[in-house]
Amino acid sequence: MKNFTYLILGLLILSFNAEAQVKLDTIYIRSNKVAKSTFKEVRYYYYPNLQAYFDSKIAMYFYKDNQTGQWIKSESLDPNTRGYSLKNGFYVMLEGLTEDNPYTLIADHKQKYPADFSSRPRKPIASIE
Repeated sequence: MKNFTYLILGLLILSFNAEAQVKLDTIYIRSNKVAKSTFKEVRYYYYPNLQAYFDSKIAMYFYKDNQTGQWIKSESLDPNTRGYSLKNGFYVMLEGLTEDNPYTLIADHKQKYPADFSSRPRKPIASIE
C-alpha cells in the first residue's frame, strides 16, 4: 500500500511540474519578439566576366550573341564560355531590379562592376540599387 501511495504522489508531482514547464515556455516565447527579417529577394545575378545575366525567377540566362549582337534568352550559357565556372565565378546580386529585361542597364552594370579575370576566389557582391 505504501508503494502505491508513493507512486500516485510521484505522478501528481510530475504532472504539476510538466504543466508549469509548459506555461513557462509559452511565457518565454511570447516575451521574446522575433527580429525583422533582413532577407531581400534577388531576381537577377550579373556575371561581369561574361556580361551575362541569370534570372532566378524563370531560371534563364541572358547573354549577347557575338555574331548577331542580339540578346538571347536560354536555359544554358553560350558554348563559347567553355571553362568558365558559374559556381566559382564572380557574380553580382542585383537587388531591387525587377524589370523583365535587365540587359537594358548593361552600360551601367559594366561601369559599376568591371570584369576581373583574376583566378583569385572572390565573394559575391550584393548591390544596392
